[in-house]
Amino acid sequence: MKPIKFSSWRTLSISFFILLALVGLAFHTGTGTLSAFGYSTISAICPLGSIETLIASKTFIPAVFISLAVFLVISILFGRIFCAWMCPVPLFRKWFPKTETSQNIPTKVTEDVSAKEGLIASAKKIDTSYFVLGGALGSTFLFGFPVFCLICPVGLTFAVIVGVWRLIQFNEPTWSLMVFPAVLALELIFFRFTCRKFCPLGALISLMSRANIFFKPAIDTKSCLKASKGADCSICKDACHEEIDLHEPLTQKALSRCTKCKDCSDACPMQAISFSFFKSKR
Repeated sequence: MKPIKFSSWRTLSISFFILLALVGLAFHTGTGTLSAFGYSTISAICPLGSIETLIASKTFIPAVFISLAVFLVISILFGRIFCAWMCPVPLFRKWFPKTETSQNIPTKVTEDVSAKEGLIASAKKIDTSYFVLGGALGSTFLFGFPVFCLICPVGLTFAVIVGVWRLIQFNEPTWSLMVFPAVLALELIFFRFTCRKFCPLGALISLMSRANIFFKPAIDTKSCLKASKGADCSICKDACHEEIDLHEPLTQKALSRCTKCKDCSDACPMQAISFSFFKSKR
């Protein structure tokens, strides 16, 4: 029997949280959405929203601080797991065709490429999401309200769900049912790499994940075509939405971008990539 791919498990996981939000709306359970998830008066507010709330109010709010601390602990333990297993954006991204070239199993053995040149090229790449994060927090301070929340894909997704539900249940048509889906569609179509280049929430969780302990990707050098035979293989890097190259010397900064989606593991023809529970070994 062919094993189920991790992408299918992720689809089920994300669908579960969307369904949970719908159940909350239908039966008034108070579970909320991913922007403020919890039960009754106890909720874990989006970590970026938590910081923006503190900045906008310019006061110390214990509940918000506790919510932020909870996300910090989760990020230290499991990294950016939210981005691949809970956030609905990766699920929507499947609806749009990829522009990348097709991947083939490599057979050509190439000469050794200078690792130093690769590291220099990587260092020159600017991670724009951190600048967007700074802009989101700075604009919140200037305007006194969380500006990014107006265009946050996660928030927009659940705003559309809530809007549609209220339309069905209470017959309350609003302009948001036209504007929110339009903005969300624009982000997904024209900013296909929103998660990697634009999302300040992902950037914030990456910063939190620099102390991540569990489930780090590791390559079995005996099975890997590139490590064992010198093949010109980049399948795992091409499959990674964060463009993490597991063949390069991995720093904690690079690993903090890993969303634990395991697409690299699914794509590897030799099944040479695993996510060890505690310590990553090369």
